[in-house]
Amino acid sequence: MGGSQAYPPPYQPAPRPRKTGPKILTFSGLAVLVAGVVAGVVGVAGAAGGIADLLPTDLVTTEGTAGSDALALGPSTEPLVFDVQGEGAYVVYEVSQGESARLPISAVTAEGPSGPLSITPPDQVGMLPTNGWSVFPVGVLVPAETGSHTLLVDESVAADDVGLAVGGPLNADSVAGIGGSGIVLLIGFLVGGLGFLLLIAGIIWWAVAKK
Repeated sequence: MGGSQAYPPPYQPAPRPRKTGPKILTFSGLAVLVAGVVAGVVGVAGAAGGIADLLPTDLVTTEGTAGSDALALGPSTEPLVFDVQGEGAYVVYEVSQGESARLPISAVTAEGPSGPLSITPPDQVGMLPTNGWSVFPVGVLVPAETGSHTLLVDESVAADDVGLAVGGPLNADSVAGIGGSGIVLLIGFLVGGLGFLLLIAGIIWWAVAKK
């Protein structure tokens, strides 16, 4: 039978997959992860700074007198008078040298120029060591007017070795800073998580592309 014999085309290996995609995904994930970590560090630092501004680090001196953070300090057996000159939240503290709080919020009442004021539970709990003294947040009051205010402690729990102090008003910028830093911290966590997932996906893609 005449005619030329047909031969199969020569074998050509399949083209190796390009690594551009895996590289882009891997390094993008790494960049996003680093950005998330940086945002998280900034958020933690900002929140820590705001909290430090709100803590009464000088509420009471080593001698037991009122420090620079106290509007007034005195024994719980006597009325504590302090002057409100501006709006804000004023924190009531128990000051003693004990390891546990002895003044419940229900035992403390507040009087303003126009009558009684409500005292709400504090956001902070536990002991705050200050210059050798134990400071316990008792409650928070938000006066509606300026002028002279008075705190009274129920006689059944008042004692000469337990003091009462008032600090404030709280720094609004510090409070806002804590909230803003919390948002930054949350964003950093979410961005960092996304970057981690992208990084893992890029590494897996890269490993598959090498086969």
